[in-house]
Amino acid sequence: MRVMFGLVFLLLASPSIGSAQSFVLQGSAGPTLVNTGYSLAGGFGFSPTSHLTVQLDVERTYLSSQLRSDGRGGFAGFRGGTLTLGSALLRVTPFGGNRVGPYGLAGFAVGVSRPNVNEAFPNPVTNDVRAIFFGGGIHVPVKERVSIFADARMMVGSEASELLALAPIRAGVAWRF
Repeated sequence: MRVMFGLVFLLLASPSIGSAQSFVLQGSAGPTLVNTGYSLAGGFGFSPTSHLTVQLDVERTYLSSQLRSDGRGGFAGFRGGTLTLGSALLRVTPFGGNRVGPYGLAGFAVGVSRPNVNEAFPNPVTNDVRAIFFGGGIHVPVKERVSIFADARMMVGSEASELLALAPIRAGVAWRF
């Protein structure tokens, strides 16, 4: 952890690297893997260099309910619901942000879930959510300060003392200023 803080300090303190500082505003949307649903996100970040961005996002993910009969009078079900999360992430772009290239990201998220209410699950509930995530993607500069991107993430955490696993795939637009 000290190495990470030292690296960030070094990147911020170097004058030649400091000229690449910028802010970024972005929005994205896309489906979720495994469970039927969608994910929306918007965020604001700071890039101390063209290779590193620290970002804060607000995310909303919806997963639909799934009920299946076992053929013997019983059923198996997934309640689904809506997750609203605030997340902080670190995004590393090895080749810089001014050309087409990959990036990796890692972070954590906190928020609430509101499981779906239907005939199989009639009681409304609100749960606390805590999760970590990692992933990667590709960004494509379109103009000097505008780029498009696509990424996939794997999120693992807890929701009401249960395991939460979620894999959104999103595409979006980013504006640097």
